[in-house]
Amino acid sequence: MNIIKKSFKIAKEIGDRAGEGGAYGNLGNAFEPLGDHQKAIEYLEKDLKIAKEIGDRAGEGRAYANLGIAYCSLSDYQKAIEYHEKHLKIAKEIGDRAGEGKVYENLGIAYRSLGDYKKAIEYHEKHLKIAKEIGDRFRESGAYGNLGNAYQLLGDYQKAIEYREKELKIAKKIGDRAGEGRAYGNLGVAYN
Repeated sequence: MNIIKKSFKIAKEIGDRAGEGGAYGNLGNAFEPLGDHQKAIEYLEKDLKIAKEIGDRAGEGRAYANLGIAYCSLSDYQKAIEYHEKHLKIAKEIGDRAGEGKVYENLGIAYRSLGDYKKAIEYHEKHLKIAKEIGDRFRESGAYGNLGNAYQLLGDYQKAIEYREKELKIAKKIGDRAGEGRAYGNLGVAYN
């Protein structure tokens, strides 16, 4: 955290508004895993404000994404969805396919949290399609895992197992041991 604060101080001293905004974003992201969501949101909103002021559309999109994640952590899924949809608009506008895929993943997670599993599946399928298109095997594996989760919550255990086996296969192939462990755990739950 001290390193990020130093980065912020230097950016401010030299008038680097983009660096200042990035530092705010980093501070927000640092507070998120600590459970201080309000402090995270405070910094992320400053990041967003600067990105808008300097016309940094990609930075604005990242700030919206991070705000969506923070609100999801607070279980304010509707607000999270609003921010993710703003990020989606920007990602499409600037041609950021990886960002667009990440938005679909985040929207799928938010809708799953709201209990709208069919809508979650729609978004996870869009995420999967983009991950395949851009050759991102890590995200492809994650999309299969999210689809497995959604189908399990719908009670379709066979489909959940099918997607989790695909998740496991990719995780093994790319050497993602953490993903492999998650896939085995989720398969165990699905088989029970």
